[in-house]
Amino acid sequence: MESKHHRDHLPVTLENASVEEMSTVERLKSSSAGLFYVHSTHESRHTMRSEIDALSARQAETISEHAKEISKHFGIYKQRERNESGKKDGDFIFMVRVKIPAGELTPANWLALDAAADRYADGSIRLTARQGVQFHYVRGHNLSSLIREINATVSDNGYQLTTLGACGDINRNTVASPIDDLDAELPLDTYKLAHAVAREMAPRSSAYYQVFLSDESGQQIAPLNSEEPIYGTQYLPRKFKVGFAHPHDNSVDLLTQDVGFLPRVDKNGRKVIGYDLYSGGGMGATHNQPATMPLLAMHLGVVQRDQVVQTVRAIATIQREQGERRNRRAARWKYTIRRLGVAAVKEDLRERFGIALADAEPVPLPPVRDHLGWHRESRTGDFHYVGILIPSGRVRDEPAIKYRSAIRRMVSEVEGIAVRISPNQHLILAHVPTARREWIERTLAEHGVPFASDVPAIRRLAMACPAKPTCGLAMTHAERALPRYLAELEREGLGEVDVMIRMAGCPNSCSRPPTAEIGIIGYGKNDYVLMVGGARDGSRLARMLYPRLSEHELIDALKHVVRSIRDRNPRGLSAGDYLDQATDAELKAR
Repeated sequence: MESKHHRDHLPVTLENASVEEMSTVERLKSSSAGLFYVHSTHESRHTMRSEIDALSARQAETISEHAKEISKHFGIYKQRERNESGKKDGDFIFMVRVKIPAGELTPANWLALDAAADRYADGSIRLTARQGVQFHYVRGHNLSSLIREINATVSDNGYQLTTLGACGDINRNTVASPIDDLDAELPLDTYKLAHAVAREMAPRSSAYYQVFLSDESGQQIAPLNSEEPIYGTQYLPRKFKVGFAHPHDNSVDLLTQDVGFLPRVDKNGRKVIGYDLYSGGGMGATHNQPATMPLLAMHLGVVQRDQVVQTVRAIATIQREQGERRNRRAARWKYTIRRLGVAAVKEDLRERFGIALADAEPVPLPPVRDHLGWHRESRTGDFHYVGILIPSGRVRDEPAIKYRSAIRRMVSEVEGIAVRISPNQHLILAHVPTARREWIERTLAEHGVPFASDVPAIRRLAMACPAKPTCGLAMTHAERALPRYLAELEREGLGEVDVMIRMAGCPNSCSRPPTAEIGIIGYGKNDYVLMVGGARDGSRLARMLYPRLSEHELIDALKHVVRSIRDRNPRGLSAGDYLDQATDAELKAR
């Protein structure tokens, strides 16, 4: 007979355990009938729609804790504004995330999102590191109206804007290089695969549409369709992320994805001959929990284009079956694949799912590019694309810099323009006729928006997550703090040091500090971990240089480390390579 001790150390999966043995979140998903119902026991249940209706009627300030777990799958995070000590004592609010495959938007899409920011949120549009959009400070009575309006905004790219699946235990927004089809030397159509994955891996349950998109006459007391052919009754154990890099651009940080693809090109450098498959990446960890850690995806082999979508579905299926369902800290695919073993996963892909996975050495990863400034486009005619720096992705009008107004004007007045969100949280305007370049630059200048040559090197790849005061997981500030740190470095004459700095308010690392050349992660109440030595191509994790620093100590350490990159690097190595090769003692020496 199996001992209880042995049983307690086995993973709890769909194949070896009952729902009663799983976490509360798993039980909630299982009993939701495709995200339609909210309840903790079979004796007490109600529809998700009833909680949203109560918000709309101002009969409730927020949703229940059980509904919170269901609502994540609809792109909604329940939040409460926090004070400086971190206590959640402010107004109840929501964050709403829009899923935008490959970060592609039409002018009409952008203008609709821009209008919604004033009507339903705090007047800002937050570009995410996964090429989506977030609305912050959404009040409960505006929640349903905002989601209905987003879903009424039709994309010309074959994909309807939606919040469904932007969060939750399902495939999140599928990312792709924002220059995939724009690169003048190697224009590709990999972005079409990103859209195909998004369509294939979207939830099929009708609950979202019944909760948010039906009128009063269309309300239902039971789901019209609760079937989930990919996800089943309990969906995945945790979030799942898919990305596509370009042979000239790894701004998607390929090795941080659950599943990542890099096109391989022939010797002439023009024709794609397969896709390097990476799997098992993820940046999240928990402080003082050594079993949790950031991990880079591993190379599994090469697949052909006609099996890319099938490969994603197959890996998600293995994760659904074998992923941990009791301990959510151990539930990501990055842990599952290592527990099962790479060889076993490759065999399963080949034998059970029929994936023609070829063994081969991976091609080199390209660098993370910032895409700022003007670049000639691949399309026929005289066109360029232009990258505009948006600090930490926050598009709003400030007293001195009018980001929203500038973008609104350019998107409205340049015929044929297209909008791309970059994984660096910047904005790219594509298909700009050469004749409009001067007008674009003048419009940016009139609104105080710094253009490429005016952006210091140290700011080009810097990014931070929203963190406090809205994110319930954040331990510290990030978006509000990083600009101060960068300004301090510039005052020290270090603004032109080419180094990638990323900051997160907690070890979930949504802004990917573990792969940065300098990474900062919140710890406790306003303390920080300082990491150094990540690679510019995303192929190496940074190491911990200081396990805990106060803000004052952090600023001092940042100045010293960045000065070392400039002054103690006689071979002229990239910042990440220098920091990786320098010893801790050398980097700490004054």
